[in-house]
Amino acid sequence: METPGTQKAAPKARSTRSECCTDLECKSGLRNNYYEGKRLTPHSFLLEQRYLVERRQLLNRAIHGWGVVYGYSVAPGSLNECRKEGVSGMLDIGPGLALDECGRELLQTSELPVALDDLIVLDGNGARTDPEREFGLAQQSRVKTPEGSRRPCWLLSVHYAEQRVEPVKVSDPCHCEHHEWDRTCETVRYTLRRIPCEECCRDFECELQCTCGASRCCDPSEPIQDAKTRPVVTAAHQRGGCRCLCEHLTGLQPGCDCVRLCEIEEPCAHVWVDLRHGVPLACVEVVRDECERWTLGTEVEACGPRRLVKRNDLLFDLIRGCDVTRIIEIGWKDWHRLDEAVSFEDFSSALGPEGERKDEYVTNGFWVKFSRPVRTETLLRPDCFAMTVMSVEREGGWWQTMRVPIVRVDTTLVPPEKGDPAHHARSARVVVDGAWLEDGVRGRRSLFLGGEARVEIEVRGDFIVDCNGQTVDANAVGLGPAPTGNGTPGGTFVSVFRVAAAREAPSRPVPHSTADRQGATS
Repeated sequence: METPGTQKAAPKARSTRSECCTDLECKSGLRNNYYEGKRLTPHSFLLEQRYLVERRQLLNRAIHGWGVVYGYSVAPGSLNECRKEGVSGMLDIGPGLALDECGRELLQTSELPVALDDLIVLDGNGARTDPEREFGLAQQSRVKTPEGSRRPCWLLSVHYAEQRVEPVKVSDPCHCEHHEWDRTCETVRYTLRRIPCEECCRDFECELQCTCGASRCCDPSEPIQDAKTRPVVTAAHQRGGCRCLCEHLTGLQPGCDCVRLCEIEEPCAHVWVDLRHGVPLACVEVVRDECERWTLGTEVEACGPRRLVKRNDLLFDLIRGCDVTRIIEIGWKDWHRLDEAVSFEDFSSALGPEGERKDEYVTNGFWVKFSRPVRTETLLRPDCFAMTVMSVEREGGWWQTMRVPIVRVDTTLVPPEKGDPAHHARSARVVVDGAWLEDGVRGRRSLFLGGEARVEIEVRGDFIVDCNGQTVDANAVGLGPAPTGNGTPGGTFVSVFRVAAAREAPSRPVPHSTADRQGATS
């Protein structure tokens, strides 16, 4: 209750944006407003140009990220007059496009031969340093290994640069002349920086860091209410979870701490380079030639340290699994999930030819071919394959299983293609135990004499690694025998078919070993 004679103070009005000073710096983007009679000065055009360039760089940083977009192949050249084994003297860098961390476009339109003198050498802090001194320090820090001393590794990076071109003379109102540059050429320069060799092959860490979502929208046990207060059935959350992608993008700051360009004097001109924000291209080596001068070697690792910008078509191809190796053909493709039973004679022949008994049989029909070379060290293990024979147990009607004894894997079916790396193969054939085949399949006590049997064959793609270090995408797709794959590395190919009962087994099994033959003779 108000006291008589007093008056309640009016609430203080909140200040509005229009009452504030309008002379703002406008960090969000300042551009020209055009009108008739506006006086255009060099500052007006610089303001307009800066707005367009900075906005384009902002979109590059925020949408595309940074790295190599395409091109920038790096290969050793052969232009050194004192070259010896392991010495190149030059690097041939192909045309390409890259985006640096500031969103600038680093474009090279043609192949460029680069010598060691053309490269800017940086120290551990990223500052320009004397090449001879840095190479000498690197030579002193060579790592001793059991195979000998290992040379240090050098990271080759491409950087944004500007070069002023087309000088002009300008007269001011006082008739005094001074020199200006008519245009600016956006170009690139290359640097070398010594790094630990393990960084040449180290994967980039995941930038997306997910935490657990604990809120009303992320708790699947709590139904969400709609406008009519009726519970809505919650479905499985999308890839990335309820909160993971949201938190990542909410905390993302696509700003840039770009510094001023460093002026570097070159034999023909001055160039301004951003030495801080380079895009890694390759790891190269620096060696001495026969003239005892520092030069570039022939060893180039052009993919390990390289950061890539993932274009939309590349992302869709990754989703489709275009980067994974698949099974493209199997030897028993006509039997895969067939409704009719395969004859016992055909099945026996696929396991190996009849005749002289052997310790093992390289099967005729149980082989697979791969779309890319796979590492033989991961393929030659028998546990990469499994063959199971199931028959009906007579008393209770259960399916009883028997595992085929696979003793090894043969890789000679398909010869290597040109360019395939060593110790890789494009095919695999199952090799089975000879005694099992002659006695357990073709003998008088063969499992197949009791009636129709079911055969299941597994190819375990999670165990087989391809030439790119990824496991084989072996998942079966419907009724088709090949190609396999659901677009992700790994998985198991499972093939099922039925085998009809054998008509009649040999009346007397042929002895397998020498001791058996002697026993049978006596």
